[in-house]
Parts: sequence; structure tokens; C-alpha cells
Amino acid sequence: MSQKTILVVEDELFLLEITTSILQLYGFATLTATNATEGLQVLAETKPDLILSDVMMGEIDGFQFIKMLKENPLHQDIPVIFLTALADIVDKNKGMAVGAQAYITKPFNGKELVNTINRLLRLP
Repeated sequence: MSQKTILVVEDELFLLEITTSILQLYGFATLTATNATEGLQVLAETKPDLILSDVMMGEIDGFQFIKMLKENPLHQDIPVIFLTALADIVDKNKGMAVGAQAYITKPFNGKELVNTINRLLRLP
């Protein structure tokens, strides 16, 4: 089985480092972006197996980022998980409406995150 690649889009550098460390510990390759614009640049060059995105980011928030992603036929089939501090059900529903397959609130449990990723990628 080939290594799966996850794009992590997170504007808080400490959380970006922790999240990528957890993913690498579980055997995933990681790509990183500190905002949605960088995320779109990464996607112009490669196609990850899954995207993990924050919601509250600078000029383009996570909702807009995923909406743009899902409008592109090359990327619309990539599973998306929102990893965010926004815990309100309205925000969760909005995230699912724009195309996320899962919505995990911060602070998050690393095992829960990996289990969700494995489920979406249909890994054991």
C-alpha cells in the first residue's frame, strides 16, 4: 500500500507543526500551507489524498477555500476534514454544506483525527 498524502492548511504555525507531526507519526506524508492561497498553490502542483483545513484564516477562510476546491473538477473528489475551533452547530452544518466530509473541533484528539482520516481514505 502506498503512503497517503495529506495537505494541512493551518495559519497557526504551532498547530500546523503538531498536526503534521501526528500525521507523520501514523505514516502519512504531509504537505503544508499557512493559508488558503498557499493551499491552492500546493494543489496546482500536486493532488493530495485528503485535505485537513482550518476554518478561521486570513483573507480566504476555510469555507471559501473548500468551495473553490470543490468547483475545480481536478480536486472536487478529494476528501476534506475541517479542523477548527468553531464548535457551533451552524458552523458545522455550513462546513458540511460546502463539501467537507468531517468536522473536528479543536482541541482535538490525535487518535480521533487519524481514525477519521482512515475512515475517509478507507484504510484499516
